[in-house]
Amino acid sequence: MFIKKSLGKNKDEQDNGIIILKKTEPGMCGGTDATQDTNAPKVINSKDMILFDVTSALSRGYMKSDEETNRLDPLGFVSAFAAPCANGTFMFIEKGRSFHRREEKTRSWAFVKDNVLPELVELVRECDIAKNNGFHSQTHGLPENFGGSVNIRYASGERISFSNNQTPILSFETGMRIVKLFDEAMKGEKIQLPDVSMLKTIRFEENRKNGGFTKATLTINTDKTGINEKKSRYNDPKVYESVKPVEKETIDAIKNNIEATGILAWSDLPDREYGFDYEKSLTFVFSDATEITVPGNKIIPGQIEQGFFSIELEMTTKH
Repeated sequence: MFIKKSLGKNKDEQDNGIIILKKTEPGMCGGTDATQDTNAPKVINSKDMILFDVTSALSRGYMKSDEETNRLDPLGFVSAFAAPCANGTFMFIEKGRSFHRREEKTRSWAFVKDNVLPELVELVRECDIAKNNGFHSQTHGLPENFGGSVNIRYASGERISFSNNQTPILSFETGMRIVKLFDEAMKGEKIQLPDVSMLKTIRFEENRKNGGFTKATLTINTDKTGINEKKSRYNDPKVYESVKPVEKETIDAIKNNIEATGILAWSDLPDREYGFDYEKSLTFVFSDATEITVPGNKIIPGQIEQGFFSIELEMTTKH
């Protein structure tokens, strides 16, 4: 059943421009919820992009993957992320031959020196990605997400946000252009990050609004084992302390996680818009005295955002 009305009951709520297009009836199994933000612009004036985060199944097609042999490979899925970070651009891409998300995908990240965002501004304009801005649809009971989502932000405050889990939200041609742009840009000169073999200490800190906290320091020994020292306070004044050894295999897993997720490049990525009842951070200290602090509130591609939590888990729960 289609319903079209403003959300909210007072004038301020009605002015938000959100209308309900579809609404699941109470107790209904399945169904679709859909809304449209009538204030969402279909033309973006800003040329200063600060976040490009898109994921979409694609109507299956073929793109040239080798210029010399003219080999064509199928493309059915793309997930791409780019944001300015320090003096470069942090980029991530995942792509697949099939739109089915459970089938094999390839993924990679890069911290490149070039500012790729102006090229993405032009791509968004030329592909008219903003034409569906403000539309969000969620069909319940689907076995997987057959569509995707777009979250693009500009320094002006303008944004492009839409999603649909039932059908592809980007054309194959747009997906192909995104893949080509990312593949080429990620071949560019990289910003050098500290060598994980020089990692000496990791500090985790969480401060909660209720006054509680958790602080942990993982010190890596010369034999590549470690010592984890933790202090925590919860809903009472007592501070709980522990000191536990950490096996070499765990240290190796942490280092592999750092390299696989690119977490050392996350420091200056955009912040999440919603707040938490706590503040978290990880600080990595290297033998040359280099320190990198990564706050826990950054926007990260979903496929690698577990990089932060995996280290937190080892330092606060497992040890």
